[in-house]
Amino acid sequence: MDLWGFAIPAGIYLGMPLLVKFSQKVEAQPQIESIDPSQWPPVVAQTMSRVEHDLYNLGFTITARYQMVGAVSSTSTILTMLVNYQSGDKAMITAVWGQANGVWNLGTHYTEFSTRFADGHCFDTMNSATLSSFARGPKDIKTQVPQIKEAAELWSLHRFVMRKHDAQGEKLVYDIAHVRAYFGRIWRESFEEQVGFGRYNFNGKQFVPSFKGAYLMCWGIMWPMSAIRQAQLKSKSAAIVSEWKAGAMTPSPTSQNASPFSNSPQGETPLRASATEENRILIVPET
Repeated sequence: MDLWGFAIPAGIYLGMPLLVKFSQKVEAQPQIESIDPSQWPPVVAQTMSRVEHDLYNLGFTITARYQMVGAVSSTSTILTMLVNYQSGDKAMITAVWGQANGVWNLGTHYTEFSTRFADGHCFDTMNSATLSSFARGPKDIKTQVPQIKEAAELWSLHRFVMRKHDAQGEKLVYDIAHVRAYFGRIWRESFEEQVGFGRYNFNGKQFVPSFKGAYLMCWGIMWPMSAIRQAQLKSKSAAIVSEWKAGAMTPSPTSQNASPFSNSPQGETPLRASATEENRILIVPET
């Protein structure tokens, strides 16, 4: 009895990563199709529409609505991409489904803000509750706050984090005429980065988990590690939200100089065109 009590968990912990290793495949060039809101699944349509409206009111422009099926084994994704061309911040609303035994179920649905700087620093702020399986580089600052549901609050927190890290320099966003190319490039580069961390291998067409990656990613979402990581996420998110709210109570010394004609936060300037990366990138200079 004691032997079986040990063997079964050991089999799960050793076998599940191997299943992931040999079953998961990520397309390097996934099929990205435009999707109309009328085609959104009812379970997310109302929320997607509401968040789009909220982001529009914050100065964001909808640049594309896409659907990807099979980009990752047994998954389907719909997303809305947006850019605030005045502040230089990007946003994305994402819903991901997973298929098991022929049944599709909603896995996660979240809003994310992203700001990339010319020096390589990238700030991401999202309200997803899902634990990430990706390793992060030293210039990637990720803030995950599942408790923040409103887009305006999430964006305010995103800008607070950038101020906290004293982010400066040029902000990079994509040209609205090249959204599909930009998304495809970012998709591929995100997995190429994981190849560099040893978590994936590339076979010329697909990214597949390495043995190291399969075990690290799988064990990271299995008990007890999942419980530990969830507790860490809860603690970190509560701390940054508390710090942000405390800072919001203190008036900014420059707030009186904010332009009444701009939706951008204080200190940010309008966009100018640049020939960087074959005209696919626009640059926002920061003062």
